[in-house]
Amino acid sequence: MFGDSRDVSSEERGSLSRLACVCGACEPDGGKGSASSSGGSSVWQMAAAEALGTALLVLLSCLAACSAPAAPLLHRALAGGLVVTLLVQCFDHISCAFLNPTVTLAAALRGRVARGAAAALVGAQLAGACAGAGALRLLAPPAQDEATAAAALCLTLPADNISVYKAVAIEAVLGGCLALANCASWDARNRLITDSWPARIGLIVAGLSLAAGELTGASMNPARSFGPALWAANFDRQWVYWVGPLSGSLLCSVLYSCVWPAAPHAPARAHPGPCACASPGACACAKRCRAHPHAVGKQRPV
Repeated sequence: MFGDSRDVSSEERGSLSRLACVCGACEPDGGKGSASSSGGSSVWQMAAAEALGTALLVLLSCLAACSAPAAPLLHRALAGGLVVTLLVQCFDHISCAFLNPTVTLAAALRGRVARGAAAALVGAQLAGACAGAGALRLLAPPAQDEATAAAALCLTLPADNISVYKAVAIEAVLGGCLALANCASWDARNRLITDSWPARIGLIVAGLSLAAGELTGASMNPARSFGPALWAANFDRQWVYWVGPLSGSLLCSVLYSCVWPAAPHAPARAHPGPCACASPGACACAKRCRAHPHAVGKQRPV
């Protein structure tokens, strides 16, 4: 961390936990994570955002499949990715928009969120997925044929020519890739190049869906698979979508922490542009960016 040459009042320090600077530096814990790493939101606020976000994730992505059950994989993959972009844009500043126990596990392992809070968020995600699947049953069009009926259920099942062990491995790879992408986005060294994160993560999800959508359904998300399965009372091979993504997330999060650990103090980098903060005293960017227009005096590690 870099300090400036003047004292910052307690009122200004409090504003840091609520303010979102354009460089993404305004985190109450300096990016190391605590009970909440998302701008001072309480656990219940984060849980509410995760529940609503996961409900919309299941509802909207499954509605896209219902509206065109015979559409090619590209249609479904892009729809799912764009839904993720929408939800990350809506909830990232409140709960980090995990929307997925796989990502929440990675966040807990990386110290992005406290483990107790992570458990609460996973519970909210599962509840939201069940609510979204229930709403899907109310809003989906009447089944005209077998394909429409299957799309309305929105179940994730391995393809007939894929063994359960291959399905677990595929889901582990997908979950691991998703965890790696999120670990990189949380890295302080990557702090200044995450302004387009909602679009990036949406494209990442779409790409992973294209890679394995025809093989396993490319769930990558135990909550997304659990909600529809509960409503359909069909838990056939449900464990695949828990063991696979979570094991991949566990391995890749530990790998990232061990192989690419963050330095104690991330090097100062040139600020990318003008600051959106209201005043120099309320801008955490000035503490981290030597070239920041609000920087005061000589910057030095503290």
